Amino acid sequence: MRDNLARAERLRLVDTARRAGEDAPTLCEGWTTRDLVTHLVIRERHPAAALGIFMPKFDARRETKENDYASMPFAQLLGLVAAPPKWTPGALPGVESVMNTTEFLVHHEDIRRAALEWIPRRLSQPENATAWTQARLALLPYAAKADGPVTISAPGFASRTAGRKRGQGADTTITGEPLELLLYLMGREEHALVDIS
Repeated sequence: MRDNLARAERLRLVDTARRAGEDAPTLCEGWTTRDLVTHLVIRERHPAAALGIFMPKFDARRETKENDYASMPFAQLLGLVAAPPKWTPGALPGVESVMNTTEFLVHHEDIRRAALEWIPRRLSQPENATAWTQARLALLPYAAKADGPVTISAPGFASRTAGRKRGQGADTTITGEPLELLLYLMGREEHALVDIS
């Protein structure tokens, strides 16, 4: 089901982006829907250029690729996201879930939740189980930066704690649906429907 969710979210994101339009805002500061879609294309088709997001020495490559796609019609750009290249690492069995599930879940919500009016989505039980797995993975880097232990709790699934006490930091518990937890842990705190205690 994990690979299926990555594929399903890819197509859902493309559909949402098409309906939003290329100039619609996203939760990624300064990015329109077109910018976000361009990021997804570069990430999958030009991995060395995508490193420019994190590593300054690759920034020129990233910028060059962004300029290459700047004049491409939006529908064509969306087509590149919908139909990934056969040679991408994500085409390998099991790799797509690791590489793309969180990416597409979070960026899909970046488009949806930037709209003036949005409602939370209800994922199926198997999709929620996959989102819970992704949230547990995202907890580790999040907790590594926290002052104290962080627990995530998803009703109907379980709880997971990571991190250790540093200084005066208190224990934190974040409760919500798996997708909401994932969004919170991936930096969308203001847009995730969770309870903090």
